[in-house]
Amino acid sequence: MKHIRKVLLAGICLPALTSHAFADPVSIGSFVISALLSVGAGSILPAVSAAVIGNVVIGAAVVGLSLLSSIRGQAPKIDPGQFKSTFESGDSSEIRAVGRVRVGGLKAFGNTSGGKNRYRLICHTRGKVTAVEQHFLGEREVKVEPNGAVSSPPWARKNGSWVTIKNKVGDGTETAWPDLVSAFPTLWTADHRLRGIAQSLVKYVSPGFDDEDAQKKFQQLYQGGVPDYERVQLSEPVFDPRTTGQSATGEGTWAYRDNGILCGAHILRSYPSLAAADFDYAVIATEATKADALAATRTGTEPRARSWGMWTSETPRGQVMEQFLRSIGAEIVQTDDNRIALRLIDDVRVPEITIPARHVIDLQYRSGPESVERPNICRVKYYSPERNYEMSEIDLTGIAWARVQEEIDRVGEQIYDVDLPFCPSAAQAQRIARRLFALARADAGVLKTNFVGMAAWGKTVAAIEIPDLDIIETCAIGAPRVNDDEGTVEIPFVVWPTLPPWNPSTDEALPPPEVPDMSYESELDTPARPSTAAVVRYPDGSYETRVKFTAVAGGASAEAVYRTYDGGEPKAYASMTEYADGGLVRYAYDAANTAGKKAEFKCRFFNADGDGSYFSPLLTIDPMVIDNTPCAAPEIAGTMEGSSSSGMYHISGSIVSNDMRVARLVTDDFNGPARPGQSIAFSRNVSQGTYDETITITAIAYTSDGTPSPTASRTFTVPGTGHG
Repeated sequence: MKHIRKVLLAGICLPALTSHAFADPVSIGSFVISALLSVGAGSILPAVSAAVIGNVVIGAAVVGLSLLSSIRGQAPKIDPGQFKSTFESGDSSEIRAVGRVRVGGLKAFGNTSGGKNRYRLICHTRGKVTAVEQHFLGEREVKVEPNGAVSSPPWARKNGSWVTIKNKVGDGTETAWPDLVSAFPTLWTADHRLRGIAQSLVKYVSPGFDDEDAQKKFQQLYQGGVPDYERVQLSEPVFDPRTTGQSATGEGTWAYRDNGILCGAHILRSYPSLAAADFDYAVIATEATKADALAATRTGTEPRARSWGMWTSETPRGQVMEQFLRSIGAEIVQTDDNRIALRLIDDVRVPEITIPARHVIDLQYRSGPESVERPNICRVKYYSPERNYEMSEIDLTGIAWARVQEEIDRVGEQIYDVDLPFCPSAAQAQRIARRLFALARADAGVLKTNFVGMAAWGKTVAAIEIPDLDIIETCAIGAPRVNDDEGTVEIPFVVWPTLPPWNPSTDEALPPPEVPDMSYESELDTPARPSTAAVVRYPDGSYETRVKFTAVAGGASAEAVYRTYDGGEPKAYASMTEYADGGLVRYAYDAANTAGKKAEFKCRFFNADGDGSYFSPLLTIDPMVIDNTPCAAPEIAGTMEGSSSSGMYHISGSIVSNDMRVARLVTDDFNGPARPGQSIAFSRNVSQGTYDETITITAIAYTSDGTPSPTASRTFTVPGTGHG
């Protein structure tokens, strides 16, 4: 047994060790991770004798070797971007997801009914989905109405749509799709339920080939084949122990969160070998609050540790958790009452134990890897929403911590790749990568102690007194390895690097530039960001949310959408009703109260053939407020026609308020709700009298609480006959 132990340790903790084995404390092979990811024990640290532990740690060493291979890039990497496509397979793995993801899925069924209706059933991800934010056909974003009809050109048609998209959330209550049972009664029955799978049924309608117009429309819709469907979704709800009224067993209402700590606990809890009682939710709650705390970035602030991403159920859970924990900058720990928790890793670590020099029997210490092995360039990839939800590399040109030029000049480039498939933020990715890169270059070694070293069991950070050097180093440590025959304990360690405080202005590169959907070329210019938005309350108590934007040349029709935020997360985009003021100005509205909420608006235009522009940049208002600042006076335009010969004059025109705050307009002939840019017509017939007669048209615009504008007026003079 002793000989076998030496062989296992030789690969990771003898003098030939490189610090790559300890690039992240999570990856050192602690017994906690061994139990969770390899053994799957419900109890993390059973009370056993030292002799038994001596046998168990061999398993820990094996796991350490496996994780070492993953860090060095030998293990398969998770790539959430590959799940954007839709695919056909007779033997497909389940797709799991946390956070916000863009996903296609498995084409579980496809067939044609009646010659014109083609159905495609797509299985997206396992488990309940919280919401669907965006829909894409052929990589082009479209708007889907509540009844499933796609209302974006070129798919919209009179009284319907050429495509309908219906969704099921995957909560386990699914029944068979009535559409498929009706269209294919011999192929699809009530037993085909696909329970527990978030899924979509897409129905494509062919315009046929009966005439030239139908053929032209078919070419426009399907010249590249039936377009694949993708969507951006908010994935599984997770248990948040900070929510009032929920118990530690996780009973009660769960909610969508992309908090890295909560998502990590959710993934761990999904394994059948672990139950809610195995988790220390008090510690998890504390760390989740730290993950939600705002961190400074180049462009503002954002939560410290978020997680978005996908993986297959067949991916070994060790690989999933190792890459997940790296992506959020965390580790798994055992708490005092023998339960599981996740803990964020700080740049400055506090030792959990001190190992004095008097207990050290031997020390194998290496001052970093050899220069020909030591990485000197860091490359970082993350799950990038800016690059259409693909793994994307950050351009670190000019970022000092990511490049050691003196070593590059001397020995050449040695690349250290950091892939973070569950990290959705370039800023978060760089904060984590800097620490990992420094650890990969750090001093490391193996400490041999007497049995006092067993006190380090279950710890991840120790203060080690280095014999003869009279210094104490803060070190990340691996699982103690016991040699019963010698009465010694070996502890692999890596010296924790000293990093200066993170400075976003110099340490952080900007994320890659956003890319639009590249499936087609737009003939229209991209419209400017909407200029303003407002929410008003009408006299009857109803509410309306409005936005104002400007048309582009060639834009025959407009489409405006908006979304609000709930608990810091955006809801799905909602449709708006668009109208024009007769010029280039466009308005849109929706019967919704968004007061007090963060809201985002965007617009696009379509030409007469249904070809669309890209969406405009977002207009963000946080929060929306009902503004009762007095409106500007309405505008009155009009003309007077008539003649003395007829003895009659006709005065007509329109009254309009261009103020986004207007809720009611009062004129001589009208008193009711009003929208900006919409005209209220007036008309007067006046008989000619002996003397000149002045006709005055007045108007007042009122805000939501009844605050009036200045009175607008316009006069018309009807000439008299001059004789009586």
